[in-house]
Amino acid sequence: MHYRFLNCFRIFITALFVLGPVLGAWAQLQQSDRLEIPTSTSASEQFEVFSLGEQGILSVIRGNEYSSNRNEQWQFVKYDTTLRVVWKTAYKLDFRYIPVMAYKGESIGYWLFAEPDTDRFLFIQLNFQDGSIDTFKGNLLPGVDVQQFKVIGSKALVSGYYRSRPVVIVHSFFDHTTRVLPGLFEKNTELNNVDINEIDGYINVITYAFRKKNCVFEIKTYNYDGKFLKKTTLSDPRYSFISGQIVPLNPDDSYLIGNYSVGCTQYSQGLYVTHIESDTPAEPQFIEFSELQNFFNYMKPKRRQRMLEKIGKRKSLGKENKFRYRLLVHELIQTPDEIVLVAEVYYPNQRSTNPVIAGGLSRPYVARSLEGYRYTHAIVCGFDRNGKFIWDNCITIKDLTSFDLQEMVQVTPVDDYFVLAYPQEGDIHTEVISRSKVVVESEKFKINPKSERDKVLNNEDGYLSPWYGQYFLAYGMQRLGTSAVGQGREVFYVNKLTYKTEDIGKDAEKEEASRPR
Repeated sequence: MHYRFLNCFRIFITALFVLGPVLGAWAQLQQSDRLEIPTSTSASEQFEVFSLGEQGILSVIRGNEYSSNRNEQWQFVKYDTTLRVVWKTAYKLDFRYIPVMAYKGESIGYWLFAEPDTDRFLFIQLNFQDGSIDTFKGNLLPGVDVQQFKVIGSKALVSGYYRSRPVVIVHSFFDHTTRVLPGLFEKNTELNNVDINEIDGYINVITYAFRKKNCVFEIKTYNYDGKFLKKTTLSDPRYSFISGQIVPLNPDDSYLIGNYSVGCTQYSQGLYVTHIESDTPAEPQFIEFSELQNFFNYMKPKRRQRMLEKIGKRKSLGKENKFRYRLLVHELIQTPDEIVLVAEVYYPNQRSTNPVIAGGLSRPYVARSLEGYRYTHAIVCGFDRNGKFIWDNCITIKDLTSFDLQEMVQVTPVDDYFVLAYPQEGDIHTEVISRSKVVVESEKFKINPKSERDKVLNNEDGYLSPWYGQYFLAYGMQRLGTSAVGQGREVFYVNKLTYKTEDIGKDAEKEEASRPR
């Protein structure tokens, strides 16, 4: 069983940026605050960080002291937006339990633990306001391969596979009852996502099944008590639906956005969007990769030109352009005016019979795929609030590999721009776009220690994540020292970064004014 975190971020190294835009002025991602936590020399520790938006951040440090006490110490610390301590609390985990997943709600965090080879599970509930902790025990199913863990109201949703078939278990913290959602325990069926609508109290389970040589994509909707309400089936004679994310408009009206393929395969042909009213989906809008304006920008200019000429020639002959790409689709970004889809294109370095999937809603923490994955580029696509596709862009990912399949590119709206960034070997690569236009080309930057006397002796993989507004969170592990001689000291750090976009607009105006009329 793997330890996964929902809506939280893995420990990665990241950087302090100074971004050089295409137009000549300097836009900056400035470091306003930095937190350094020395690692323990007498314990094996792991660090996690949860973004709490404008309420601050939560850091979790867990580890075992090198002693006879086998219980694991968990320390929770909340910091405000200036990275000052608000409260601290600790919990000693019984050694019989192992961590499985965590879920971050609006004001409460939950941790799921399992006792191996039994049906006993433990839930920890942490109040973000005051640090108070409550625990709940329950009996679920023994040997469940947990894929997702979420909480709606006072009920935990634990989804995964039991004897190779999908299950979604609902456990009530209030009366300690456990039930399995009906209609899911079927052969040749995969769980795509468990979506919760907290406002209306609905649970949507999205599945992907192989039946009679056909691929069936279904959404089964349940109420808060786990009663089955309706089933929505997506089908098309030409294509198969691979994934889908629900954008609710009201209890009976929503959009579904995802990717599709030709035949029962995980290789994507493009994207789709469909309007679902009650349980009836409208005719989907299919967007082939060849129809995207910037999809092939990751290629070198000559290769890209040859590709576009080939696409144009096939279209003129009335032939379909078919492309096969593996996509890691992120959780949708929703702004007041737009719905933004981000997806990375990747290839397994070797064939994997059981890849560990991460990103969007869950992230594996212990086990790693030995094959690894190689990323080529990421696409960013915008839809209006009526579900209409309106723009696309692309960021090139150069020679990036990862042991785990995980989200590498982060996209955050700042003012009227989107900041794209991904880590690689201690560097952070960045790009800034304004819808379909690139306004700050790719740059890479390193992090500087807080003290000018320190040097970075060692760092690991990097990661950048949005915090709130124009602020970003950067965190990870570094080994610092005053010189390259010696081992130095290891710290876990958190940086608060602010991205300034004012100069981009000003410089664009100057460039426009200087052009000959």
